[in-house]
Amino acid sequence: MAPLLEPAERSRIDEQFATVRRMPATIPASERYRHSIEQVGIGGYLRFEDFTYRVVGRNIYERLGVRWPELVLYRLEDGAKMYLEWEKEDEVSVYVSRATLSFDSVGIRDREHLRSMAASGSGSVQHKGATFRYHEDSPVTFIRDGEEPGRPFRQYLFASEKRDAFVGVEEWGDADRGFEHNVILSEYLDPKAIEVLARESSDG
Repeated sequence: MAPLLEPAERSRIDEQFATVRRMPATIPASERYRHSIEQVGIGGYLRFEDFTYRVVGRNIYERLGVRWPELVLYRLEDGAKMYLEWEKEDEVSVYVSRATLSFDSVGIRDREHLRSMAASGSGSVQHKGATFRYHEDSPVTFIRDGEEPGRPFRQYLFASEKRDAFVGVEEWGDADRGFEHNVILSEYLDPKAIEVLARESSDG
């Protein structure tokens, strides 16, 4: 008799159950919104948009001496991985990754087209009928799990009209080794909509 689940599916389900079981005693419901995303570390649990997440990693981005974290999230309901960045100036701003895109899907012809938009400070990309206009580009360093000194890349940002969503293009590599590009859609997430279930767990 054929197995009811393929090995990969069984492994995913086992991982989901293990992640649920590792959740520590949660913060009382009446107090969860008093806790900030700033206080959540690896092993913490969050809930937003009707899904529950465990923080399984914490990376750092650095631009011109300014650092901000990226939380790597594991979604308990289906095992999906998501990324959440937050930074604080006068108040906390949170952005969550929504989709991985491509040059073709947003209307970038090639690297030269991308660079020409940056050089002129104008141009736009498209996604699902929405226009994202050139916003800025800059060198950024990515530090995975605290492993200094990190890896440099160049980031190109295109903003929606209300600047509540961005198409970001990450350019990795150099002229000698060649270039790779990651195209990511991120959207603003109201920090007040994030429910902190647990700030961290003892097993990290």
